[in-house]
Amino acid sequence: MQASLAIVTHALRMLIFETGTTLRVLLPALALIFGSSLLAVFLAPEAMALLMQGAPEEMAGLALPDGSFLLIGFALLLAAITGYILMAILWHRHVLLSGMERERIMSPSARIFFSYLGRALLVGLVQLLAAVPVTLMVGALAALGGGGALIISLATLLGGVIFSWIGLRISLILPAAAVAAPMTIPDSWEATGRFNGPILGLALIVVLLNLALSTLALPLLGLAGGLAIAFQTALYVVEGLIFISILTTLYGHLVEGRALG
Repeated sequence: MQASLAIVTHALRMLIFETGTTLRVLLPALALIFGSSLLAVFLAPEAMALLMQGAPEEMAGLALPDGSFLLIGFALLLAAITGYILMAILWHRHVLLSGMERERIMSPSARIFFSYLGRALLVGLVQLLAAVPVTLMVGALAALGGGGALIISLATLLGGVIFSWIGLRISLILPAAAVAAPMTIPDSWEATGRFNGPILGLALIVVLLNLALSTLALPLLGLAGGLAIAFQTALYVVEGLIFISILTTLYGHLVEGRALG
């Protein structure tokens, strides 16, 4: 667990040690993410209202938006996704590159962007496939435990840790894509294999961090529409940045041999 905490500490320190530099590096991506979210509130309010309702019974009383609002909402969603991908690429490149390459971090090429997108989709597909047995396992454990709230919570936590562990083991291909380095999922699995124990602890920390952030933000999500979306977007950005910085740290340590101090 000591190595796991060292990874998380290093990742968080990189983000907050020079906050001004962090914001400057990520500004184009953050502007795209928050700009698209705020525009969605004003240009496609009906579509956003549907997205903010989680349960079908809550959606029943809402009027369906027309095609133009749905089209605007879809375009803004794509803009937000593009912002998240750009945020990851910029941070990976800021930390991992040096010299002339680092000077060009604010304008990664289209090849870098689409390479990252392709690898992100590949990671997502693998995790989607892994979600089936993990979900079945969680359900079986909950059933064997009698279906009590505590047992269900523990089984869900275990499932989240396993899911996060798989993601961390295969996702070194993402920072590799950001710096145009060749790496496959088997390469990532092999590189993280010798660090398997700490990565398992790291997965637990990631799940608990996300749970803590979501719990702390829960009262804020009940605010009026625009504010709720702004806070929810900020929560996704913070969670995403923590994971991105952890991946960057893992890549630097396991692939490039960088120290964690």
